[in-house]
Amino acid sequence: MVSQGAKDLFTQAKEFYTEGEDRSKDAKAFGIFAEASKAGCIKAEYYMGRMLDKGYGVDQDYEKAYSHYSVAADHGNPDAIFSIGVLYYYGHFVEQSYDKAFGYFMKAADLGNPKAVYNLGVMYDSGIGVEQDAQKALEYYTRASDMGSEKAEYNIGMMYRSGKGVPKDDAEALKWFKKAAGRGMLKAMFNVGLSYHAGKGVPQDEFEAMRWFKKAADMGHKKSQNMVDMLQKKFNVITTIS
Repeated sequence: MVSQGAKDLFTQAKEFYTEGEDRSKDAKAFGIFAEASKAGCIKAEYYMGRMLDKGYGVDQDYEKAYSHYSVAADHGNPDAIFSIGVLYYYGHFVEQSYDKAFGYFMKAADLGNPKAVYNLGVMYDSGIGVEQDAQKALEYYTRASDMGSEKAEYNIGMMYRSGKGVPKDDAEALKWFKKAAGRGMLKAMFNVGLSYHAGKGVPQDEFEAMRWFKKAADMGHKKSQNMVDMLQKKFNVITTIS
């Protein structure tokens, strides 16, 4: 049983910790997470591991990150288990091993970690660490989509667009690109625009294509901006002729 004091310290640390661009309070957060950990808060061990892993508020140190992740993982923390898998996937501190990465991702996925579910899809999709299996990739991507993963939805769209492991189906691809776009993924918006521009899976509609390209371009997507510029020139020519 975690003491109320440990819980309060963890809550305080979380107020200073952020996954956004402003990392000015990370050092303070790390110190409070350390206090919470000493008071028996296992979640704090995970966050200390993550901060050491990413170099948030402290010097990056994969060895110490692994140590903190391990404490949390031994207590069943799915985020820590997933993070150890990532360390094995890239060979950070530990000897690189896709087999071990896959094992940790599987454990974390069984505990409901959406990133682990997505990564299993990627490994089956690419054949990294396991025998390539498009159907299993699709299964894990679909499961990750149900957990809110726009990356999984985009990858399903690409599978249907290319016909990789599934029947080629531009309409189905567009459906999945729209799902990912609805979660804010810029390259998914771009691909929705391409679908309308080329008339793939939907009647050709360059004005609808422009709407999607403009939406992504306004958020900084360069390829979409290039398409906006091209279509604007085309529309201007049409307007002049008419």
